[in-house]
Amino acid sequence: MSYRVYLNTSLKKGFNMPIETIHTFFPLIASLSAMGLSQTIKCIIMMIRQQKMDMTTLTRSGGMPSSHSALITAITLSIGLKDGFHSSYFFLAIAFSLVVIYDARGIRHTVGKHATLLNQTLMSSSSKKLNESIGHTLPEIIAGISIGIIISLGLYNMLNV
Repeated sequence: MSYRVYLNTSLKKGFNMPIETIHTFFPLIASLSAMGLSQTIKCIIMMIRQQKMDMTTLTRSGGMPSSHSALITAITLSIGLKDGFHSSYFFLAIAFSLVVIYDARGIRHTVGKHATLLNQTLMSSSSKKLNESIGHTLPEIIAGISIGIIISLGLYNMLNV
C-alpha cells in the first residue's frame, strides 16, 4: 500500500496536486515563472517610459530585463537543485545557458544595431521600421539572470522540492 503526499491549494477547493508532479516539473514551473515575471516587469517598464500600455511588449524580444536569460537561468539552476550540480543534465543546461545568453548579448544585440543603421540610412519614412530592440545589454542580461536565480531558489525553498 503506497501513500501519496498532496499539495492542497487554496485557489480551488477540492483541487489536489501530487507533490511528485511538482517535483517532476519543478524546472518547467520555475523557468516559466521567471520568464513570466521578467516579461511583466518589461511591460511595466515600457509603460512607465512611454506612458501607455502596449501589450506587444509581452511578445517582443529585447529590453529590460532579459526574459531569455531569466528562463534559461531558472532552468539551469532548478535542474541543479533537483538533480544535483554534478548531474549530466545540469552540465547540459549550462551549455545551453551559455549559447542562449551569448545569442542574446552578442548576435541579437548586433542585429539590433544593424536595424538602427538600416532605419537611419535606407528605410524611407513611409515604410515600416525594423525592430531595433532585439538584443540585450549587459545590465538587461544580469537583471534576467538575477530574476531566474531568485525565482528558482524561492520556489525551491517554498515547495521544499
